[in-house]
Amino acid sequence: MKIDNYLLETCIGIGAFSKTYLTSKKDDPNKYATKVYDREEIDKSERMNYLRNEITILQYLNHPNIVKFQDVKKSKRHYYIIMEYCNGGELSKALEKYINKYGKPFPEELVQHFMKQIISAFKYIHEKKIIHRYINLDNILLHFENEEDLKNFDLMKSTVKIIDFGFACKISKTGLQYTVLGSPINLHPDLLKTTNSSTKKTKQLGYNEKADIWSIGAICYEMVIGKPVYDAEDMDDLIEKVENGSYEVPISMSYELVSFLNAMLQYNSENRLTASQLSRHDFIVKDIKDFKKIDLQKVSSKIKDDKLKMNTIKNKTIWSIFNDDSQKLLTSIDGSKFIKPIDENEKLELEKNKNIGVELPSHGIPGNPKEQEITGMTKDEIQQFVKEVNEPEYICYPEWLLDG
Repeated sequence: MKIDNYLLETCIGIGAFSKTYLTSKKDDPNKYATKVYDREEIDKSERMNYLRNEITILQYLNHPNIVKFQDVKKSKRHYYIIMEYCNGGELSKALEKYINKYGKPFPEELVQHFMKQIISAFKYIHEKKIIHRYINLDNILLHFENEEDLKNFDLMKSTVKIIDFGFACKISKTGLQYTVLGSPINLHPDLLKTTNSSTKKTKQLGYNEKADIWSIGAICYEMVIGKPVYDAEDMDDLIEKVENGSYEVPISMSYELVSFLNAMLQYNSENRLTASQLSRHDFIVKDIKDFKKIDLQKVSSKIKDDKLKMNTIKNKTIWSIFNDDSQKLLTSIDGSKFIKPIDENEKLELEKNKNIGVELPSHGIPGNPKEQEITGMTKDEIQQFVKEVNEPEYICYPEWLLDG
């Protein structure tokens, strides 16, 4: 199949709404991946909103751990998004292959390798005031620069690439979202309803970029344990387990990794570290040979069957604490009051927004009012959106995309 200068070769993936093809381009040695959408199916549904959303946001983001946008095309029957090709496939498949090959999930060294890149990507995404909302192991691809490393399955030589921004959105003026989107397996607590003790009425909790953080914690847990943090039979069972807030880790796990997981899997979003703070966590910055073992005496009451019982609702567990003076990451076990770590840059940004009283930058796609319910951006706003980007040549909006 050909589309202009692109040749769509073999099918390398089938999604809910699209097929992905390995793609080559005339006079270009690079390979690309093309997502092909059926126009008849897309045009008659709100899926077009998500298609535009992905195109717009991918063009706005430029980070080594985020898949790069190449081009967008259309024919009478199809839409095409052409992107960077990642030869290593999905991280979920790599984990499955590793377990089948070695009989165990990823070791901490490999988890650290992946999490360094994932946290770096989300630090950048959240600084751009964007929430991904659909991050899971299937939406993380791997790429190997050296084909020999791919052949040898040398995962320490792989590069992470975050994909699938169709459900992504800007961080709203209130800082909260309410739309129920995301992967059921990583259902974050912020989507659940809470009951007001005085009125007995329930309301859905709003969520912000900290929802991504919880999902990243669930990804990290699955990589090191080999199964979801809340392994449930159905959605009701999953909700019950998430609301209970308990999970367990082996006592053989390093202190740094337990602390890192706990900093992301907190039930209350305000208790989760930001991506920026996680980028300075001991698990990310320390050499793995310097990792410590858990002091089993200090947590003996929480150990059963060689598992450390964690609870993300009660404030008596393993915390990550920042020292306000030196910005050096410290760790403390059991009963430490959680101190929300904020560095100087974050304080300045908070004060800036507080003092000038302006809405945070809009990120999303243009469109009609119905589309703006999802992405919150008008055609006029997108012009300003383009001006704010450091690489203006990186953005292109075909008229058919804008006019819809």
